Amino acid sequence: MAIIYKKCTKCGSKNSVKIDCGMPGYERSREAEAGKMNPDYSCNDCGHEWNRKQAMDEAYGKIKIIKASVGGYFGGYYDVTVDFDNLQTTWSFNEGETQKTSKRSIQVSTSQAFIEKLKMVNLLNWKANYTEVGVCDGTHWSVEIFTVERTIKKYGDNMFPLEWELFCKSIGRITNRKFH
Repeated sequence: MAIIYKKCTKCGSKNSVKIDCGMPGYERSREAEAGKMNPDYSCNDCGHEWNRKQAMDEAYGKIKIIKASVGGYFGGYYDVTVDFDNLQTTWSFNEGETQKTSKRSIQVSTSQAFIEKLKMVNLLNWKANYTEVGVCDGTHWSVEIFTVERTIKKYGDNMFPLEWELFCKSIGRITNRKFH
């Protein structure tokens, strides 16, 4: 799932138009300097206006749970669940007979900071599949994103999104455990 920037953040309609203002005049430049966001889109159905940042905030705000796993036959598997509704993380590591598990409560501010990291790694705009053709062994990973509306799945075998390392560091930070 990629973020649909043209989807109205108020009514959900896709019947919108991109606002093309050209060069901003003095008034719009002053508003931008003052931190007021200028709209990029306008809804033809309800008249609401919004910008790309607001569309991104809306999409990431709908995430309820993230489940991520990574590992391989010789290195074991890491599994993590980040539950935004219950403000809790669950981390586990499995390798053969060895299994370790850890649960951690998190603060609202921690969950919000993690959402900001997810925006930075562009998680919702990752491709669905990153697979190196012809390689059967190695590192496998998956990320399931449970939102208000649906479940989004991303996965790969021996290939990763460009932002993978930052994603793994962010998972490690929120769980206070290793994830790679």
